[in-house]
Amino acid sequence: MRLTADAAPAQQVRRLALGISHFLAPVTLATLLLLSAPLRREQVSWSEALVSACFTTIVPWLMLVAAKLRGKVTDMHVTRRHQRHRIYALTAGSIVSGLLLLWAMDAGGGIFREVLAILLGLFAVSMINLRWKVSVHLSGGTYAALQAANGMGGCMPLVLAGVEVLSWARIRSGQHTASQVCGGVLVGVVIHDAGNPLGTVLG
Repeated sequence: MRLTADAAPAQQVRRLALGISHFLAPVTLATLLLLSAPLRREQVSWSEALVSACFTTIVPWLMLVAAKLRGKVTDMHVTRRHQRHRIYALTAGSIVSGLLLLWAMDAGGGIFREVLAILLGLFAVSMINLRWKVSVHLSGGTYAALQAANGMGGCMPLVLAGVEVLSWARIRSGQHTASQVCGGVLVGVVIHDAGNPLGTVLG
C-alpha cells in the first residue's frame, strides 16, 4: 500500500510534465512565433506570416499526424531517434517549398530570416541526433523565447522562466536527461544568434 501511495504523486507530477511538454511543443511555439511576425517586424505582412506558418509548421505537423496514423512513428513527439530522419526530411522539403512561394510573393527579408533560422535549427538538431539525442523541445523553445523577447524589448527573466519550466517538464516526464536538455538550450541560443548575420545578409 505504501508503494502505491508514494507512486501516486510521482505519476501526477509526470502527467503535469507531459502536459507542459504537449502545450509547449516545438510545432506550437514555432507556429505562434511565425504568425506573430507582423507584430514584431513591421515589414512582414500577415499573408507572408500565414504562408510561412503553413509550410514551416502546419503542413509538417499534418504529415506527422499521417505518419502516426500509418504507424511510421510511435508518438507525436517522435521520441525514437531512428524515426526522426524521415520526418526531418519531409519537414525540410515543406519549408523549402514555403521559401520558394515567399520568393514568388516578393516577400521581405524579415520573414525569410525567421523561416531560414528555423530551417537551420532543424538541420542542426537532425545532424546532432545522428549520434546523440538532443532535446528538440528545448532548442525550439529557447529559440522561440529569445525571438519573442527581442520583439518585446528584452524580458530576459521571462525567457529564463520559460526555459526552466520546459527543461523541468522534459526531464520529469522521462523524455530527456539534463545533458540533452542543456544541449537543446545551447542549440536554440546558437540559432538565435545566427539570426543576426542572416538579418544583415537579407537586409
